[in-house]
Amino acid sequence: MEIERKENLSVYYFIKDKFSDSPFITILDAFPEEEFTYPAISVEWADAKAINFELGSKTKLHFRGFVIDIFALTKTQRDEITFRLYNYLDDTIPVYDYDEGFPPSVSPSQMSCLDIEEKNARVIPIYSELVEKMYYRATIEFVAKRNTR
Repeated sequence: MEIERKENLSVYYFIKDKFSDSPFITILDAFPEEEFTYPAISVEWADAKAINFELGSKTKLHFRGFVIDIFALTKTQRDEITFRLYNYLDDTIPVYDYDEGFPPSVSPSQMSCLDIEEKNARVIPIYSELVEKMYYRATIEFVAKRNTR
């Protein structure tokens, strides 16, 4: 499995772990394409970028962008989930070697981590005249640098 896929899975399991005390929140490993239960959080990668680090070397700094969508039934629920997650993103996200297996049956070893470089949260307006059922949305976007400590 490629390192980028392991990073994607690590972000997903990081969020799933942080919200383990709230089993009523559905955590999705991609933007939803079918029906799901509210409230929900979807995790999707946005971009990957490598920047040359040293002249005359092939060493690169690797950056990843992620988009996290929050779907809620009420404004309060949306805000609580969004800001809770936004504050969790002050932490470094460990990247695990999922070639060894997946939680909860296996605890894979840590191979690197993602250091959060930049993050932002915003509300996505939903216009009641355009949808049958009113719900509330927000999105968090963040950029992380791969750190192979």
